[in-house]
Amino acid sequence: MPALVVLSMLIVAANFVESPAALAQGADTGPTLNIATWGGAYGQSQEIAYFAPFTRETRTKVKIETYNGTLAAIMGMIGNKNAPIDVVDMSAATLATLCRDGHLEAIDSNTLGAGPDGQTAADDFVAGGLSSCGIASVAWSTAIAFDRGAFEGGPPTKIADLLDTKRFPGKRALPNGPRYTLELALLADGVEPDKVYAELGTPAGTDRAFSVLDKIKAEVLWWNKAQDPLTWLARNKVVMAASYSGRIFRASIGARQRVGVLWDGQIYDLDLWAIPKSAANKDLAKRFIAFASEPARLAAQAQLIAYGPMRKSAIPLVGKHPVIDVDVASFLPTAPQNFQNVLKFDESWWIEHGAALGKRFKEWRAQVSMPAGSSEETSSTKQQQ
Repeated sequence: MPALVVLSMLIVAANFVESPAALAQGADTGPTLNIATWGGAYGQSQEIAYFAPFTRETRTKVKIETYNGTLAAIMGMIGNKNAPIDVVDMSAATLATLCRDGHLEAIDSNTLGAGPDGQTAADDFVAGGLSSCGIASVAWSTAIAFDRGAFEGGPPTKIADLLDTKRFPGKRALPNGPRYTLELALLADGVEPDKVYAELGTPAGTDRAFSVLDKIKAEVLWWNKAQDPLTWLARNKVVMAASYSGRIFRASIGARQRVGVLWDGQIYDLDLWAIPKSAANKDLAKRFIAFASEPARLAAQAQLIAYGPMRKSAIPLVGKHPVIDVDVASFLPTAPQNFQNVLKFDESWWIEHGAALGKRFKEWRAQVSMPAGSSEETSSTKQQQ
């Protein structure tokens, strides 16, 4: 199903809450909280799950600044004294950089509400979800989508099956770049997730990753546009496709009996709430983050967009999409059954090693005669996911 159709479904779902205009009228005399976040379906899911309910409960006007997620964009916003941003939704790598350089407020996780069974936030959050400068809201991932009807002996069940072209014949779609591709190669070759980056950081480990790709290069279509792998899957051009979890969910809506997901070996990353040191409403910002971190709020967003809630207690609260008859819980990267053999994407590692590996990948690809997708570069922004 096209993303625009899913987006229109979210618009219908927005009718379950008061319209932003109506809420703003009631908040005219209250404070304004300025939040920077992504646009598209992701931003709309936040409007429904967080912003409108927060306005309704606190009579606070929420003003949204849409940005592209880059460090440069954030620095430009938090340095704007005329319109200071109070809360930013940002990636883990960006948060680490800004926190290290002293641009973010400290956030005490003890101020977050307890779980439904009384567990503390520290016990309730998925590992890595709490830092001194940020509180994670969702996890998204790169996983393997596959055609359920393509394999007579049953579907793939483990990441190693990506390499088994005899038992699982057919083309694979992989990113046309070293990020994700090299990690998937090592995971499929049996490297434990917690050792992948250490292995890839050595000459022998790099050689191993490219050797793995050599084994399947004749069966790979390389994608540049994030929509390509799932389009190719729908058109029977590939039988397996590495793609972003949010896009896999949307594709599955349109082909529920056909598109399956191999979660083993998924590579996940986080989005977190943070407060700039320059924020004008720091106390209100902390109140919002505590509100948005409640299990029911996290579940409300996950129901709409199938990103993984970062509180364990939120996951059982995620049921079917409020408009379409789809059980969203099975598509969550952080659901216990999906979160078994997983790798946390390390963007900081790629900042250090990406240039050298990008050069080697480009040279290696020049020797591979399989067609690639468009000339656009692969991106991991919310617009792509």
